[in-house]
Amino acid sequence: MTHLCIINPMAGQISGQVKRIENEIKSFFSAYPRMDYSIHISRWKRDICGYILRYVNNAADMVRVYAFGGTGTLFEVINGVVGLPNVQVAWYPLGKDNTLLSTFGRNCLNAFQSLRNLSLSPVVSIDTIRMGNRNILCNAIIGIEAVSYMKGSKAADTLKIPKKPCYIAAGFFYTLLKSEIRNYRVEIDSVVVEDDFMGFHITNAVSYAANAGNSEIRINDGYFDLYTIKPIPFGKITAVINDYLRGKYAKWPKYISHYRCKKLKILSSAVIPVSLDGEIYYESELSFQIRTGSLDFVCPMNINSAFLELPPQENGHVSPDKIILPYISLDKEFL
Repeated sequence: MTHLCIINPMAGQISGQVKRIENEIKSFFSAYPRMDYSIHISRWKRDICGYILRYVNNAADMVRVYAFGGTGTLFEVINGVVGLPNVQVAWYPLGKDNTLLSTFGRNCLNAFQSLRNLSLSPVVSIDTIRMGNRNILCNAIIGIEAVSYMKGSKAADTLKIPKKPCYIAAGFFYTLLKSEIRNYRVEIDSVVVEDDFMGFHITNAVSYAANAGNSEIRINDGYFDLYTIKPIPFGKITAVINDYLRGKYAKWPKYISHYRCKKLKILSSAVIPVSLDGEIYYESELSFQIRTGSLDFVCPMNINSAFLELPPQENGHVSPDKIILPYISLDKEFL
């Protein structure tokens, strides 16, 4: 196995720290001289995808790719590896949001920020969502939430303040303005719905808002979750948004609906903003499809996520080594 470390110098916690991280990587692997490794510092947007393809094509054996960055960096790495043989992905969270951590529990940050854990732990096969020629690991937001994300991010960067309050403020403002209400034709598996909507939240993992309270979400169950948001009357905006952000969307079935599906098509009457794992695109026709088990993802040892699909129980108990594959020693395939 060879180890490819990708560093995104623009990631939230990396700016100005590239040399320190590079030295940390070199120091770790110097203790294991039989481990073959490389370091690549991304130079521009989408540089990562092309570099990974070239690297893997020239590799003689399994490649474990490490994403040093946040959700956007992970998005680029995944779009570079999905579909390639003999590739695994590890994530060293160094972004502003680190959305995927919510799936494994925010208290697992230290486990992911350990090169020893990431280099020696086994993988689990998890799902991705295909949209066009792009692959999503966490979520896609469309309409009102995408606009709130864009405007909130810009305000936070300009004012040098935390992003979350800016997202919420933008969400209230644009919901009040009703500027994102459009007519959509939505095909959810075989069910067709045509109506006015404010937006959609498509998720494969626990991230935020509506799905924060959904204990049934699994990142490897062969489905993704869809939340549709209809226009909200002025007098109910505050209550609905507050409950939505706390995962209490079920209190408002007239405005927010939840579906679990494998395929989804959304046709808009106009071009709309779409955020795919934090990356903004503009589309009028979108098609999503689950790709079951399409990514081999390194899950640090001793993390048994509640949001992984559990195997059948044995004698009333689930064996931990059936959730996270057993430890593979340094003497074997990791060298």
